[in-house]
Amino acid sequence: MSNARIHYLVNRFMEGACSGEERQELAEWVNQSESDTGIQAVLEEAWRNYEPAEVDRQSGAAAMDRVYARLSEETDRSRHRIAWWKPAAAAAVLLLAGLGIWQGTKSPATPIAQAQQDNTEDAMPGGEKAVLTLSNGRQIVLDSAADGLLAQQGGATVNKLSNGQLVYDDGEGPGAGEVMYNTMSTPRGGQYRLTLPDGTKAWLNSASSITFPTAFVENTRSINITGEVYLEVARDEKKPFTVKANGVEIAVLGTHFNVNAYPEEGSVRTTLIEGKVKVSSAAGARTIAPGEQVQAGAGKLDVRRNVNLEEVTGWKKGRFVFEGASITHVMHQLSRWYDMEMDDIDPVDDRFYLDVPRSKKLSDVLKALELTGKVKFKIEGKKIIVMK
Repeated sequence: MSNARIHYLVNRFMEGACSGEERQELAEWVNQSESDTGIQAVLEEAWRNYEPAEVDRQSGAAAMDRVYARLSEETDRSRHRIAWWKPAAAAAVLLLAGLGIWQGTKSPATPIAQAQQDNTEDAMPGGEKAVLTLSNGRQIVLDSAADGLLAQQGGATVNKLSNGQLVYDDGEGPGAGEVMYNTMSTPRGGQYRLTLPDGTKAWLNSASSITFPTAFVENTRSINITGEVYLEVARDEKKPFTVKANGVEIAVLGTHFNVNAYPEEGSVRTTLIEGKVKVSSAAGARTIAPGEQVQAGAGKLDVRRNVNLEEVTGWKKGRFVFEGASITHVMHQLSRWYDMEMDDIDPVDDRFYLDVPRSKKLSDVLKALELTGKVKFKIEGKKIIVMK
């Protein structure tokens, strides 16, 4: 790879503008580099030229201070080569570590690192898995079903595409207009995509479900969800679209938004990406604009503004994105995706900043978290144990 290309990719990464393909290209360069000297020089130059917005400097300062302090602690004990890294370069390296692509640091083996070396207990990432339950109760395991026509539901045909997506075609054949209800559900460690009869697109995160009619014949379109679902609603001003989740109702015409309704999260969080939605519950109603989030729980509705949309929708793009996340929130996401159990977690006075692919093994993600936080982890069978 040419020097110009390397500098371009690193600068793109520092600005948060890397595409998935560019991240992979950058990862391959880092992992295939014969020495750390060249990597260090590129990162130092990129950091010197990096001029984040004031809000980014403020929010990232504390995280970077913790990062360098952690690296310094490891250096004092192990006397490894990170001793001569400048603070800015160390922070940049940890940003790469956050992507799970930095493998040059040889700090003392943690429980996770040692487990990885010994090829012992670990967990592989989830994948495209879901079950479709038809109106008559018949269940179709989608990840093992052949591509093509799966079922006829009223006037709608149910087809599985070669890219793993399920599509409902609301046709005019026998049974047209007949309303049947189907449910798609994903297990822990699963995710799936669905196109509803009206053209609305839905992405289901792990341990989630969506129940919907096979034809929208009424004056409104209504679905029920559990877990976490991202929706791109097909616009139809004559038929408003409604999402129901755990006592919360979200009304839209045509928009893109994410709904997190996992019971263990303590509230239903609706985050708007594009358009406008109205969120209602027993506590009242709120209309939000793009970049805002409504948290409905404990008998109230709270609105958060300037939400980090990359963090909210990272799962849909195949990434874990944590920007100041609590250890409990982090463990909830990891346990669902890797189908693991969580050990009882004592409060940890720290926040986690990380951006890693969900395609990584569990041990890789935990190892990156150990670098950016004040905890260590151990995998025992199907359980993740958090240690201070």
